[in-house]
Amino acid sequence: MNDITALLEKISNFDYSTVDASRLFHGRGHCYEGLEYINIDWFAPVIWVVIYGDIEQSEIDQVTEQLIAYSETNTHIKAVCIQQRIRGKSEQRVVYGSLPEQLITQELGAKYPIDLSSNQNIGFFLDAKPARQWVRAQAKNKRILNMFAYTCSFSVAALQGGAEHVVNIDMAKGPIAQGQKNHALNDFKNDKVSFLPHDVFRSMKNLSKRGPYDIIIIDPPSRQKNSFEASKDYLKLLKKLPPLMHETTQIVGLLNAPYLGEAFLPELFSEALPAYQLSERLAQREDFPEKDLSCCLKMQIFTPKQ
Repeated sequence: MNDITALLEKISNFDYSTVDASRLFHGRGHCYEGLEYINIDWFAPVIWVVIYGDIEQSEIDQVTEQLIAYSETNTHIKAVCIQQRIRGKSEQRVVYGSLPEQLITQELGAKYPIDLSSNQNIGFFLDAKPARQWVRAQAKNKRILNMFAYTCSFSVAALQGGAEHVVNIDMAKGPIAQGQKNHALNDFKNDKVSFLPHDVFRSMKNLSKRGPYDIIIIDPPSRQKNSFEASKDYLKLLKKLPPLMHETTQIVGLLNAPYLGEAFLPELFSEALPAYQLSERLAQREDFPEKDLSCCLKMQIFTPKQ
């Protein structure tokens, strides 16, 4: 049986009046021995637990009992939902309270719907917050291209920061449609944003006509069958960027692939865009502690060499 003292301390010390989405416990960062199988998030008013792998039911019951006991004493918590992922499949169950009919989380004033019934992705990636903050801070009067946009949270952040126009492209029509709803939820008008449900590699001519762009955001899946394989396709993509750029374009490169280290993207830029350099590594958010930083989401900013 694992000692869950660290987990319980995180749960009990968190301020549940917080409206912004937060990670309560990051076991997958391997900083808590024996608890690598669990992450716990706060999407007010719901505690969302994800358990990875075929874990002993007694351990799951121990965590569940503690979460329920604490939730019964805290009026901010309306539900506790647990998802267990085993061999590519998942199942969810509500163990306390009841889920809101529509769950909308927040981050720095922006609103994002969350789908806890999804098999894997819930529609919002918490760990990319530092990159969204950077984009928001840099976006004023900028034209921005958001590649592999998914549900377009980077676009929402950019428009929060006063972007002139954002082009979102992703071949998955469902997430792009959700991205449109996300913009409507945040009262952003369509004349400042475009949504393209297209394949990035087949759309370069179209994208170049809409450019050039002041900021390009690249946030691809690390491995997605018949779509993108980071180890070989990231380089191909970088080589296609010059027609979309001007002399001061900034590039935000993201990569969530533990098997590809911190040097992976800088090395690709040296080959594909030698006029560019790594200018900043964005730090992982504090509630995502990582034993090995090469295993977490890489968020790197590339700018022209001076």
